[in-house]
Amino acid sequence: MRRLTWGDRTFHSINSLLLGLFAFVCAYPLWYIFVLSLNEGRDANLGGIYWLPRVFTLDNYRVILSDDTIINAFWITVARTGLGTIGSLLVTSMVAFALSRKELPGRHSLLLIFLFVMLFNGGLIPYYLQLVHLGLINSFWVYVIPGLFSIWNMFVMKTSFQNNIPESVVESAKLDGAGYTRIYFHIVLPFSMPLFAALGLFTAVGQWNDWFTGAFFVNDLNLQPLPTYLQRVMSTIEASNMISASQMANANSTSLYNPDAITSRSVRMATTMITILPILLVYPFVQRFFVKGVLIGSVKE
Repeated sequence: MRRLTWGDRTFHSINSLLLGLFAFVCAYPLWYIFVLSLNEGRDANLGGIYWLPRVFTLDNYRVILSDDTIINAFWITVARTGLGTIGSLLVTSMVAFALSRKELPGRHSLLLIFLFVMLFNGGLIPYYLQLVHLGLINSFWVYVIPGLFSIWNMFVMKTSFQNNIPESVVESAKLDGAGYTRIYFHIVLPFSMPLFAALGLFTAVGQWNDWFTGAFFVNDLNLQPLPTYLQRVMSTIEASNMISASQMANANSTSLYNPDAITSRSVRMATTMITILPILLVYPFVQRFFVKGVLIGSVKE
């Protein structure tokens, strides 16, 4: 093993310092929100809280968990993220597998059409009119059906299938009498789990954080996801001065905590943490696939 020189040690030290500072800059805002969500709201308004709660309390989370609107929005978000992610991976990968087969008639024309549609779209108004004709406005399925197919993910999957699934394996399966459906489920899916994990994480994050669809295409408050609810709370004048009416009513109707110590800011911090934490907890389960899945298909062996 080569002995590190003074220059190598200096480089590693500076590199570690810069990466540590970058990690701190990325992580501290999340930690600061977490600390404020665990601190009494009235005390937090005095300032001076940076690292640990000064007056620890769980009242902010009790307010949220006692609000039926937020709980319903949370489960709407969970449902749309689960169905949207699984459905998108299945539909997009099926199209990608079909387009990866050279024997598909009109394959090049279809790829050009998909590329053109990916680069140029009709705009928001035609998209809205199409959703109206499909009956998806003010429906839960407006969160799922339009996102079932991703052209970008399709191109990534198609390249991966062509470069990383041996053609000899596919030909052997055909000789054994396997059709394209069996090849897809028994060969393509097992070979592509790292790719599915990486793209699935990106898709899930997009689904979880999407507030736009609920804000513009859904009027029913019972169908709005958590990001839309949070966006509306943080964008109204009332939210900047007081807790929502339903949250204040819940606070006044229970003796588990002191509603006078709760502020709209502290409740928003707790709501933000509930919005962020679930998707962060998913990452450790797919982390071992993530790097390989991002790089797979990017180069041809």
